[in-house]
Amino acid sequence: MAKQARMIIHKEYKKGDIDPKIYGSFIEHLGRAVYSGIYEPGHPTADENSFRQDVLELVKKLKVPAVRYPGGNFVSGYRWEDGTGDKKNRPVCADLAWHTIETN
Repeated sequence: MAKQARMIIHKEYKKGDIDPKIYGSFIEHLGRAVYSGIYEPGHPTADENSFRQDVLELVKKLKVPAVRYPGGNFVSGYRWEDGTGDKKNRPVCADLAWHTIETN
């Protein structure tokens, strides 16, 4: 005979605090989330690194403690080294997860 599971929940019982930093997020190349989303050279709110400050302000309102890049399925084939150094020397390559070209 199979044993039945039993759970007792007591809302006043507290084992410890949960660190809010565990509730981070990630950004990946889905649609226009990165290019023309958070990163858009020439946008009226873009800073000197081309990151849109209007998007940054909206993300701050969410109080997300950390946003990881890259994230999601995109990271499965991304080489972080390709996104470093002088932009004009970064390789352009096929993104196999999204069937697009990654300009780095």
